[in-house]
Amino acid sequence: MTRDIKVTVGPVGADFVGSDDLIVQAAIEYVVARGGGTVELRPGTYRLQNSVRLRSRVRLVGAGEGTVLIKEPSVTVPLTEDTDWYDWRVTVADASAFRVGGGVMLQSKCPHYGQQQTVIHTIRAIEGNTLWLMAQARGADGAAHTGNFWLGKDATASTLFSLVTANWVSDFAVANLCIDGNRGRSAYLDGNYGAAMYFQDCERVHIDSVHVEHIESDALSFQIVHDLTVENCVFEDVVQGLHPGSGSQRPVMRNNVVRNCSLHGLGWCWGVKHGLAEKNTIEDCKIGISIGHRDTDNVMRNNVVRRCRESGLVFRGDPAHQAAHDNLIEDNRFEDIGAPDAPGYGIDISAPVRGTVLRRNRIVCSRPGLTKAGIRIGPQVEHLVLDGNVIEGASATVEDQRKP
Repeated sequence: MTRDIKVTVGPVGADFVGSDDLIVQAAIEYVVARGGGTVELRPGTYRLQNSVRLRSRVRLVGAGEGTVLIKEPSVTVPLTEDTDWYDWRVTVADASAFRVGGGVMLQSKCPHYGQQQTVIHTIRAIEGNTLWLMAQARGADGAAHTGNFWLGKDATASTLFSLVTANWVSDFAVANLCIDGNRGRSAYLDGNYGAAMYFQDCERVHIDSVHVEHIESDALSFQIVHDLTVENCVFEDVVQGLHPGSGSQRPVMRNNVVRNCSLHGLGWCWGVKHGLAEKNTIEDCKIGISIGHRDTDNVMRNNVVRRCRESGLVFRGDPAHQAAHDNLIEDNRFEDIGAPDAPGYGIDISAPVRGTVLRRNRIVCSRPGLTKAGIRIGPQVEHLVLDGNVIEGASATVEDQRKP
């Protein structure tokens, strides 16, 4: 018995005919209004000028590599008037690149504290060179007096946004499609604010067989998301491949291929707990796996990390009270870590962590001088368990900086 509705989207011959973000979003809203179900994207190239926003109890499913969501090239223009946090509009030098219903990212240095601030909006109207927004400049969830975009503080508006996103929803899925971020024609988007797939404040998410490529951002970033599973995906030519962050609980990252990341293949980021990363292959990144600030009680098992330029696995240098404690790393393989002019470390535990278990990992270097040491242990590491690890070809097996 069929319980949930299913609709099709495609360039021709579908329930919803078209090939842009508007038609995909229309199908999602139609399904949501009927209690949830599946939106099936037929083969075709869907050109996005704003995010595809997922809703609770919706599955977005493509037809494999033939279903491509591609971002249109980005444009960045300066603001010509101050925008305060409570304003619903921004005025720019030239609004011709923007579209009603399109995405816009506002950026500037905070006029009060100096740090960079970023908010992503949807445009609800355009009047001359004024963009009217769907929410106040601070964003729907922003605090008062944050989000002041003032002249003299490098205030800009850009056609930048996540390609697939969700906020405050649960029980949704993305499967069997390709996302192309148009890298080289679309500017950088910080993975803390957006990504090819970006989810925040969500629960029970399933991502399966999604191919993300060519984006000047992260492939998958999720913040305060609990019980997310991502499996059988390919992420390549991105900034970070997998970016679990901001207190996310119980993520499962399994059987993915991540390659050619300009930063991390897998970046555990800020308070991720009880997560599992297993049977992933990470290749040709700056750093294979990074873990740090309050990322505790996680398991990394049966992963292959190869040809990463700095470290296969690095524990970031947080102070002891914020460090990544009580993590299990077992049965992983690290191959050819380092660069000829800057030898690397297979596993670098320089941070003051405690309760780390390294068991049956294999660290192999086939090029003399490439890997400085298989394992580096910092002077403040406590309660470290080394059990059955094998190190071959590195200049040193273990570099232990602790006092005897």
